[in-house]
Parts: sequence; structure tokens; C-alpha cells
Amino acid sequence: MGKKIVIIGGGVVGMSTAFHLANNGIKDITIIEKDSIGSGSSSQAAGIVTCLQWNATSVVARMKTLDLFENFSKVLDGYTFQQVGCLNLSTKSDYDEGADLRDLHDRLGAKYETFIGKELTERFSDVKTQDDEYGVLDPRGGYSEPHTYIPALRKKIESMGVKIQENEKVNNFIFKGNRISGIITYSKTDNAERKYLADDVVCAVNAWTNILLDSIDFKVPMKNFIHERFVTEPFDRELSLPAINDRVYQSYVRGTEDNRILVGTSQHNPENFLINDRDFNIEELKPHHDALDFLKESFQHRVPIIRDKKWDYHTVGLISVTADATPVIGPVPNIEGFYLCSNFHSGGFAYNPVAGLLVTEHLLFGKTSIDSDSYLPSRFKDFKTKLYLDKTHKLEDLEVKRH
Repeated sequence: MGKKIVIIGGGVVGMSTAFHLANNGIKDITIIEKDSIGSGSSSQAAGIVTCLQWNATSVVARMKTLDLFENFSKVLDGYTFQQVGCLNLSTKSDYDEGADLRDLHDRLGAKYETFIGKELTERFSDVKTQDDEYGVLDPRGGYSEPHTYIPALRKKIESMGVKIQENEKVNNFIFKGNRISGIITYSKTDNAERKYLADDVVCAVNAWTNILLDSIDFKVPMKNFIHERFVTEPFDRELSLPAINDRVYQSYVRGTEDNRILVGTSQHNPENFLINDRDFNIEELKPHHDALDFLKESFQHRVPIIRDKKWDYHTVGLISVTADATPVIGPVPNIEGFYLCSNFHSGGFAYNPVAGLLVTEHLLFGKTSIDSDSYLPSRFKDFKTKLYLDKTHKLEDLEVKRH
């Protein structure tokens, strides 16, 4: 195909989009990244994925994303999807309230196993639970390590002919009538303005989305929240635990490829975080002084082997949540050739393979292979977005579920 495509954002969603476009025969693809590839939220992600989501669209999308992660394990050099299972852990009351969800999962063919109390320890010896805690395990779920996935995906798309421009920020869009026809950037490396003409432009900048849309008469009703990850020093044995979305402690925990334990939370940064300019860098974020103590106290009961373990390093990132806690994938209303692929609540890494596929299908075919209408940006056409953006929100106000 002779299309010329520009993708703004060099995280996992932008690179996944480039992969699927190239895989569909597009030869002229350029990724524009204002810093370095994967340096935004992608490199700070936990990488956890499950298909046990809370609506039909997301269940089907995540089943497809698991297919794609399994395939990426075969085609990306240096990357392996760690299919250790993903456990949604909750109290009995929360479990009982989820009966309709389990009916949905049954109807759509999403496989799961249920464990109560000590049954979990019998399956995963490093996990401890109370007798009245319930675990719903997605046996196909697991995690990816960002530090292996990001370079592996980059290497793959570059071998497919994708061009990557780093340290280059987008300053403006070029239009012909109501059609986007390119972008104007500023190269921080060359201290020079550049122009890229394009048939279509994909915006995959997640937390930076509305900053990029500043000059356009469309905004996403979204809020960004800080999340924090802490990682132990390595253990001297293989760990026996799945990736866990822990509803009891409102946090998550998983092992790593090199037998460390990673824990994460957003509980100490409840109010939305404002990005005020497009030069903002994720490295400006700092951990909350109480976050590690909270996680240590919580997870010494869940994964007791961390009790006396030293903590090696931490990272701080952003999750981006729309007013309906649902991703934004598809064409921007009233602008031809412009697409959004962003705002994945806390599951951007989990969504990235299928998100790139869906926005590619929108761009090339005008429709998607699954029913993804609930992801369309046009759902916010009549939403009171400015009023929403002007208010401060707390994470607990939004229907956010992990990964």
C-alpha cells in the first residue's frame, strides 16, 4: 500500500501500531517520539495482563491481546511472555458481587479457575491468603518485562522498515480543510524544525493526549494518576506465584524473570496529576514517602518471603483514565485521517498488542475485527469535557480495575 503514516508516541502502543501497519503492507511509517523510545509510561509499567475484564468488549479484546503476546514470544527476539497466570484476588463479598462477570466470562469463553483461602497456597506456595479470600485465576494471563519487550519490539519494527525519530516533539498539525495532512516537529538533537507529510496520523501518547490536542477542538475527558513500583533484590530460587491484582490491598504483585518481586500501587497519590506542558518527562515524578512502607506492610502478609528482603529500585509512572474508565481507540470526530489510541486506565501494556491492531484496522479498513464501538472517541462528542477537565478527581471516583 502507498499510504504514508505518522505515529506520534514511541511507547509500546505506538510501536505495536507500527508493527500491525507494517504487517499489513504499509511501507512508509514514521514514529515521532519526544524523548527516547519507551521512556514514558511504557517503561514504568508492571506489564501484567489478564482477559478477565468487566465488559464484553474488553474481555474479547484481551483474549485477542493474549493471542498476540503468545505470538510475539515467537517472533520478537529476546522477548518471552511470562505466562504464569494472573490472579484477581478479593474478599468473599467482592467475589459474590462478581457473579455476573463470571457469567460473562463463561459466555465469551474466557477460561478461569477459582480458589478459596488455603487452596491458593496449595497451588502457589509463595502466596498466603485468609480463609475468606477468593482468587479467580486466568491461566493464560501473566506479564511482560518492559525492559525486554520494548527493545525487542523496536528491533522487529525497524527490521520491517519503520523509521523512528527520537528527541523530536510535535509542535503543530498541518491540515487541508478538515483532513490532517502532516505534522510540524522540533528536533531537540538538531535544534531544527521539521515537517512530515502524511495520509494519516495516529496519536498514541496516552497521558499526554490532551496536551497534544491543545490546538484541536476535541479533548478526551481523562485524568492522569501516579502509580509506583518497587522491586526487591533477587531471590536465590524460582518463585511460586502468579501475577496478582490484589483487590484486598488495592495493589499488585508479581515475580520477575530474574526471581525478584515487584509490587505496585496508586494509593498514596489519590488526586489526579496535571501535565501542564508537552516537555514534561516521566522522570520528574518521585515516589511518595509512605508508599514503600504501605506495600511492605501489606505484602508481607500476602507474600511473606519479602518480609526481610532488601528493596533494590523503584519506578514512578502515570496511568491515564477516561471518565468511563475505557480506552480511546479510533478516528477523531470531524477530522479525517486522525486517530487516537490512548487512555488505557492501568492496562496500557496489557492492551498494546490489540490496541495497535484495532487502530490499524480503523485506519486501513474503516472497521475493526471485533465490536469495539465502546472505545470510539466519538462517544465523547456530547460529553461536558471542559467541565470534567476543570475539576479535580480522585482515583476512587473512577471505575478503575487493575490491568
